[in-house]
Amino acid sequence: MSNDDRITLQCTGLTKTYFSTDPPSTVLHGLDLAVRTGEFLVVMGASGSGKSTLLYSISGMDRPTAGNVLLEGRELTSLDDAEASRVRLTRMGFIFQQAYFLSNLNLRDNILLPALKAAPGDKDAVIKRVDALMERFGIDHVQRHGVTQVSGGQLQRASICRALAGEPAVLFADEPTGALNSSMSTEVMNALTDVHGDGTTIVMVTHDPACAARADRVVYLRDGLLVDTREQGMWSAEQAKRREDDLFSWLSDNGF
Repeated sequence: MSNDDRITLQCTGLTKTYFSTDPPSTVLHGLDLAVRTGEFLVVMGASGSGKSTLLYSISGMDRPTAGNVLLEGRELTSLDDAEASRVRLTRMGFIFQQAYFLSNLNLRDNILLPALKAAPGDKDAVIKRVDALMERFGIDHVQRHGVTQVSGGQLQRASICRALAGEPAVLFADEPTGALNSSMSTEVMNALTDVHGDGTTIVMVTHDPACAARADRVVYLRDGLLVDTREQGMWSAEQAKRREDDLFSWLSDNGF
C-alpha cells in the first residue's frame, strides 16, 4: 500500500513545558510533524527524549504549552475537555503497553463499551463490527473470558479490536509490545501490520527496532526535537532481517 498526499494529523511549533519542576522543564521544543493518511509512522529515541509526551500531546491526552495540532483539518488545542474527549472517543484509537481493561467485564464487553458509547444509536452495527474484529484477530473463542484468563498477546489483540471498533481516523500505540515476550510481540505486530494494510493510519512509539522495521517511516527524537527521518516503504516478511539491520545501523548513527 502506498500513502497518498493527504495529511490526517499535523502539529506545528509543538512545545510542552512542565512548570511543576524547578526550574521548569521543556520536553518538546517547537516540533513540526505531519502524518500522511494511511501511513504507519514510528517515533523512536532514547529514554527521556519526549516520545510519549509527543504522542500524548498530538492525541489530546495532554495539552501542549504552545503550538497547534490538526486532526483531519480540525484544530484540537482549542477544544475544551469535553470536546477533546469526544474526539478521542470517536476519531482516535489507543493501544498502550498495559491493556487497561475493566476487570469486572469480559473481553467482549470491554471492547464493546467504548464503541457503543461513541455510537449509541448504531448498536446493531457496532456489535456486528466488534464480533467481526474479534474473529479476525483470533480471539472470538475467548470473548467471554475475564481479562485475567487470557494471554498478554490476546489482551493486546483485544486492545487492537477495541481501538478499531470506533473506526478511528488514526490509531495511536505507545510501546504496545513493551510488556510481551518475543513470540507475543510478533503476534501483535502481525496484527498491526494487517491493520495498516487496510489503510489505517498508525502512529506508534517503540524502543524495539524489530517493531519499528514494520513502519513506512521512522522519525528520531532527541531532546524534544525531531533530528532525523527514515523512509522505509512497504514492509515485507521476506526483507525483514535486512530491514531491521539497516534500521539498527541508522539508529546507531543517531546515538540510539
